[in-house]
Amino acid sequence: MARGPRPAWWGVVLVILCLSLGRCLGQGILTRITFDGPPEFGRAQNFYTYSESGMLFTAILDERGYGGFGRINRWRVEGYPYNGTAYIETCCGYPVEITSTSGLPFNLVSVDLAEGRRWPYPAVMPFIGYRTDGSSVITNFITDGIIDVPGKPDFQTFYFGPEFSQLTRVRLPGYGGSLDNLWVYIIPEPSVGGLLVLGGVLILWRQRFHSSW
Repeated sequence: MARGPRPAWWGVVLVILCLSLGRCLGQGILTRITFDGPPEFGRAQNFYTYSESGMLFTAILDERGYGGFGRINRWRVEGYPYNGTAYIETCCGYPVEITSTSGLPFNLVSVDLAEGRRWPYPAVMPFIGYRTDGSSVITNFITDGIIDVPGKPDFQTFYFGPEFSQLTRVRLPGYGGSLDNLWVYIIPEPSVGGLLVLGGVLILWRQRFHSSW
């Protein structure tokens, strides 16, 4: 028996399917971590944790209990990088770990980096990402080592590759350097309602498609 033409409604079904899929995926959050949030402090202070806009920065202590990272205020401090806003500084080999406060995976997009205080030479700043599939990725950003204003290392913008996606955590080994304006995309969880709608559409499409032949 010859098969008749496919019913016209299959296009409508596909449109519904796409809309349902978009609802399942939800809308992620693209945010910039400026390090300008509370608590208030003086020109510079040692921190063990800092959180902002759904992201958490945690110092990894060594066996002696030493560790931490510097947080530099927006004021000019002699010899420190300066861009008019607060930022954090790693040093002394003390690592810092980045996670989302919700536990959701995230992508890294870009970051502003500068040499450490009074460093007129390039700084190598590694970022080690640990992904949801158990793999890890690493990139080494290298600053230009050029201090445009005497005594004031300047910030440069660096971009992460597509491999820095679906991350559960990121570690900064803490070799020394300053970072600001970290752009992060937090990946949303699929909504239960959206998944149910998508499943229903798939079942309906399968039943109607097979019955039309």
